Amino acid sequence: MNTPDISDQYPEIPFLHGYKPFGNYHSLAGEIETILCPDDNSLVRPLLSSEGNGKILFIDGQGSQNVALLGDNLAKIAINNNWGGIIINGFVRDVQILRDLPLAIFALGACPKKSQKNQLGEVGIKLKVQGLEIQKGYWAYADINGILISKHQLNI
Repeated sequence: MNTPDISDQYPEIPFLHGYKPFGNYHSLAGEIETILCPDDNSLVRPLLSSEGNGKILFIDGQGSQNVALLGDNLAKIAINNNWGGIIINGFVRDVQILRDLPLAIFALGACPKKSQKNQLGEVGIKLKVQGLEIQKGYWAYADINGILISKHQLNI
């Protein structure tokens, strides 16, 4: 089911806009795990190295265009550990490789510069993106039309 159909069925579900697909898969659905990454993705690798169980990692880079918070190496780790997809309120790099990987990745854009590694950020916290609250345990439904965020799993 695509996000327009889900939105028609659940018109009260809010959405995020402006995200583009970067992985080979262009849709995802799953429970969210959150991480805040202020131009620093050093906490992403250990999180993606844990068993994902089909969850969706929502990386909040606060919309920064300064650095990429995900590249091909981290995406491959996500695939190997069964993550269902990644949404980044920020930028990615290695786009030519990401587009061939069997993973749904949505981000605001691309940037060639790698991020800082200063152990900054927090895992599992409540985020606010485009005025929308997103927290661990919420559900994401995404495709090329947009990203729906639900407080619970939808019956679709």
